[in-house]
Amino acid sequence: MSDDYIVKPVAKALLVLITLGESERELSLPEICGLVGIPKTTVYRYLQTLVAYGFVRHDHSLDKYGPGLRIWSLGQSIWSRTRLQEVATEAMEQLRLKFDETVNLGVIDGKEIVYIGMAESRRALRMHARLGGRDPIYSTSLGRAIIALMPEDEWSQYLPARLTPRTSKTIVSIAALRSDLAETERRGYALDDGENEENARCIGAPILDGGGRPIAAISLSVPTSRLGDDRIDHVAAEVRNTAMRISLLLGYQP
Repeated sequence: MSDDYIVKPVAKALLVLITLGESERELSLPEICGLVGIPKTTVYRYLQTLVAYGFVRHDHSLDKYGPGLRIWSLGQSIWSRTRLQEVATEAMEQLRLKFDETVNLGVIDGKEIVYIGMAESRRALRMHARLGGRDPIYSTSLGRAIIALMPEDEWSQYLPARLTPRTSKTIVSIAALRSDLAETERRGYALDDGENEENARCIGAPILDGGGRPIAAISLSVPTSRLGDDRIDHVAAEVRNTAMRISLLLGYQP
């Protein structure tokens, strides 16, 4: 990348952060300035900004600086997502082989589900999403499978004030959606019956972390013509079993 696109003050602030991260001990302001070669006033302003956002910790008693918890939490988040993808890949492929239908892995980001993994059907007519693609939580089995296991008073933070129809079958009533989430929790899986995409049925089940919290979900996406009502229970059981296997590998203990 050309240097023309680098914002120099941001680069210098990151240099300060990297210096603190690589140090084996906390550093004073003069020590940091000596290591990065930036004037004291400038470094002080960078440090105060980084402290305000939790990336740097200031020990007032010693007047020294070190890495903040925000760095650790970001690292944990990245590790968790990477670990999730690694663990889920084989289980998703086994589920795909069982039905030769597309299997998706998704996590929540704000009010949307983000597709971070996929095992795609080999059939000519198949359902597929795009890696990195996003859909509303309320219209997808992935999203509903996750938030159904959250406390009811938290649901609203994952839902828009108004539910916009994606298809003619999309649930657009908050009351009806709440009823669906309660049913999803009871039976252990979510069913998107053509609500996010026409002529598609998706069955989603939650993935739990070591503390029993829903952190992701997998779904099997099938053209409606290949998933009649008589097959839903059987397919749902396999999706749930796969999600549980992944959860157990992540440390979940029933």
